[in-house]
Amino acid sequence: MRHKPGNKVPVTGIYWCSVCKRPASFTADQDFPPCPNRCGRCLWELVRAAEGAAEGSNPPGLQS
Repeated sequence: MRHKPGNKVPVTGIYWCSVCKRPASFTADQDFPPCPNRCGRCLWELVRAAEGAAEGSNPPGLQS
């Protein structure tokens, strides 16, 4: 699932910008910021949820 800047972070973890793939860590309930690279079309995607986070497993291709 992709999230727009300004939306609430649903799950604590590492997300990346869908445009430039820059990773960033966010905590649940904070607001997603614009991409620091100023991509303009940024949508944040969950790469790895924090241990014990509610949103299940890692996306395909990532090791636990």
